[in-house]
Amino acid sequence: MPMTDEEKFSFDLNGFLVRPAILEADEIAAIVEQIDRIKHDPQSLPETERHMPGGAASLLIDHPKVVEVLHEIIGPEVRLEGTFCVWRERGEKHGDLHGGGPGQIDPIFGYRCANGRIHAGMVRVVFELTEVSKEDGATVFIPGSHKANFSMHPDHMKLEDGGRSEFLYSYACPAGSAIFFTENLCHAGPVWQRETPRVAVLNAYAHLATHWHRLTVPSAVIGALPREKQAYFREPWIADFRTAPATHNTVERFLEKGEAPIGTDHEP
Repeated sequence: MPMTDEEKFSFDLNGFLVRPAILEADEIAAIVEQIDRIKHDPQSLPETERHMPGGAASLLIDHPKVVEVLHEIIGPEVRLEGTFCVWRERGEKHGDLHGGGPGQIDPIFGYRCANGRIHAGMVRVVFELTEVSKEDGATVFIPGSHKANFSMHPDHMKLEDGGRSEFLYSYACPAGSAIFFTENLCHAGPVWQRETPRVAVLNAYAHLATHWHRLTVPSAVIGALPREKQAYFREPWIADFRTAPATHNTVERFLEKGEAPIGTDHEP
């Protein structure tokens, strides 16, 4: 189903949205096994499955309950900008607080809402593959900072106990949940507190007209994807006015023309 009015309200207010348990148990198990082998025994996997978003993780690229949100908050033409997986043991963290405030009001990251439509320049989707509580230390946010008009104050850019910002917020969700947040939101991956690892996949999506990340997905991985998933790696352009009428870079055209996706001649 499309985003509800309450989901739109929540995303606009906070800068993030949780859709719980969108994955089935067997889907979760297959992706967790893949990430375990990527992190600890990559040679046991075929070359096409040693990196995101190949193998079992490919179902995340265009999961219907993800795509319908992306179409609401980015637009109907979406690219997969970048992707990586996380296997975070107790005591490990992934990045300090960053983003938020006017410093990221850039067309690539910038957030605005006008005429009843959300326009989020880049959206990160976190697929939590293990159950997460608010105390575990998954991704944390400063809600509302995606629309802040003043720079992030140093007193609110600390994750450590004793100096931790009172505005920091995390989430609780079952395994298989998707968390959407605008990259304009102040966020971080703090120290993981649980004995069992945090296993997650983080995909970054952007409008088809933009290209921020230098692609790191190996060509073998992209080349092995079904064509409808390769469409999320097509070249970043909207219209070609050398033709009459203008040619538009739609998924349908990509599937019909059989063009190579961007990056298939690239190795990291």
